[in-house]
Amino acid sequence: MIDNERFFREMLSLYYAHRSYNIRYYASLGLTSGQPKVLNVLYEEEGYLQKDLAARCRVEPATMTSLLSKMEKQDMIKKETVYVSGGKRAYAIFLTDHGRKLARQVADKAAEADRIAISGMSAEEVETLLSLMNRARCNLEDNLEGNWEGTWKTV
Repeated sequence: MIDNERFFREMLSLYYAHRSYNIRYYASLGLTSGQPKVLNVLYEEEGYLQKDLAARCRVEPATMTSLLSKMEKQDMIKKETVYVSGGKRAYAIFLTDHGRKLARQVADKAAEADRIAISGMSAEEVETLLSLMNRARCNLEDNLEGNWEGTWKTV
């Protein structure tokens, strides 16, 4: 039988340790708490529609609107008007040169934290850890309620 309290503590502790390792560095780059995630997602693949980017980043659409507005003012991203089904207007999101530079720095710092987190583990142990983390995430996502959360699995 699993010790639910320990599982909860360990998951939170890992999340906060990883976040704490990175947060001061991100702040030194002038980034707020939600911006590194957006930069990271766009660094992997640009051109997300704003609503799809919100789902991919696992934030409310209104939160994404606020994040993107600030990021656009800081010359991290640019919005391009696109037309989707039914001729509706939407925005596709792309990194600017400045945003791409910041995204690269974010990715490098996160990779450094990851290397530290898995130090001393064999390749097999890392693969097992990632597989189990993925399974736990999927189990939780399969039980999400509400509208926008359900889209997380599709993006």
